[in-house]
Amino acid sequence: MRRRVLLILIAALAVPLLAIATARLHAGDEQARGADAAAVTRPAAEPPSVVVVLTFDEFPIDAARLPDGQIDRARFPNLAALVSTATWFPNAQAVHDETSEALPALLDARLPRPGGRADRRHHPKNLLTLFGERGWRIVASEEASDLCPRRFCPRGNVRRRPTLANLKAGRKERFERWLAQIQRRPERTLYYKHVLLPHLPWIYLPSGRETRVTLERLANVAGFADPWLTLHNEQRQLLQIGFVDRELGKLIDRLRRLGLFDRALIAIAADHGISFDLGVADRRRVTPRNIDEVAPVPFIFKAPGQRAGLVVRGLVQTIDFTPTIAYLAGLSLDWQADGVPAFERAKRRLRFVEMPTRDFRGRVRITVDEWLRRRHANIARRARTFGSGPASALLLGSPWSRLYRFGDRARVIGTEAHSLATQGTARVRAVLFEPQLYSPVDKRRVLVPVQVAGRIVGGRANERRDLAVAVNGRVVAVGRSFRMQNGRRRLYGGSELFSLIVPESALRDGFNRVIVYEVARSSPPRLLAIGSN
Repeated sequence: MRRRVLLILIAALAVPLLAIATARLHAGDEQARGADAAAVTRPAAEPPSVVVVLTFDEFPIDAARLPDGQIDRARFPNLAALVSTATWFPNAQAVHDETSEALPALLDARLPRPGGRADRRHHPKNLLTLFGERGWRIVASEEASDLCPRRFCPRGNVRRRPTLANLKAGRKERFERWLAQIQRRPERTLYYKHVLLPHLPWIYLPSGRETRVTLERLANVAGFADPWLTLHNEQRQLLQIGFVDRELGKLIDRLRRLGLFDRALIAIAADHGISFDLGVADRRRVTPRNIDEVAPVPFIFKAPGQRAGLVVRGLVQTIDFTPTIAYLAGLSLDWQADGVPAFERAKRRLRFVEMPTRDFRGRVRITVDEWLRRRHANIARRARTFGSGPASALLLGSPWSRLYRFGDRARVIGTEAHSLATQGTARVRAVLFEPQLYSPVDKRRVLVPVQVAGRIVGGRANERRDLAVAVNGRVVAVGRSFRMQNGRRRLYGGSELFSLIVPESALRDGFNRVIVYEVARSSPPRLLAIGSN
């Protein structure tokens, strides 16, 4: 009881505290924009012999930030650690919303143009040729482009498979194969990896394991009109960003073990972000309504020998990525580029954020002040909904526990189900998909059945209901049923469905009893069992 009172008091204080933090952060951006660009990182006195470049896909950097603007160190410790010893541009913006245009722009520093493709013919000069033509060894793994000439990348690229095939399987394995190629070498070496993460499908967990998916296509446009399903998908994305942080940690650990971290030039970025708007036809296609979620991306550079972190708040663009790498490596681009070293652009005090529309027929434009205001509101809203890593670790023992406790019925999580259960005949029935996954469970396996999903049978047309899931007698997740229908778009015949993610810690080796309850809108909430494995 005392613990529950404490949680209520902290929740009551959270909103005003977040508002204060947001206001302070906005003011800080106003004062600092372009100012800390004066502390420019200079190229190393001795050019680096190791350059490591990692580009992520569909990574909205604000999802990893706290309301004070910092990286959430509890949930994303490796990203926070890298930022603490690197130069971070938190106001970096993508120049296009589609990978086939946005990714090449990162590597050739040219604004996207109609009719382009992510191949060598359309981008003959790029980051990989810049280093390759100067005698550097290139160790590259591309997943959605084909920019490295065969004379520099004789082993080929996975991009020669369709990008969809690369999305469906093997993202973790391909990253770790590339990681294993990082070695101490006598020749100067550029290691480049584009990884299709944290891009959906959202199946990975912060522990390094994968969700055993029992209900697919949850991020389909047919579900974009459902508020709870939208939050559920955002929860799944945050878990996958936690996995990305784990993989980033493996890269940092390997560089340190090999004695390369300090003297390496490390550069990290992403092609674009993603929005979680309701009722839209596309969550990545940039519009005036979502540019605050689609445009912001990670943009981080650790210069050789750099040990102190620097935050440069000036507005920069992803076309500045390769010019910044070249600048820090002591090289000059040998082609006409639209981008400039990020330190230079950050001092220009740009007033607008702009992106072309997907078809290049128009431009989406917003003032920097409005862009920042919306982004800070997004960060604050996410913290109110899913909590923050530090608060979750303090109150619940794990930085991720609070992520499972969102929604109107979250207060029943952690209770013994029998204490809230009511007797009666259920009007509907919950049918679990693949109930055999819970008997037995082997927690040593990579795939873990943390998605509890299924279909509600017997409900009225368009009906939805509050749900809770108990595993081995304890309530561990709450949510709401949904229907995959958005206008004329329908999946699963418009049936009433459910999908909830339970913490890995809720499962035990062997048999697990999983019960789905309907949660009555009463005080206190009452639970009526409607299905089990």
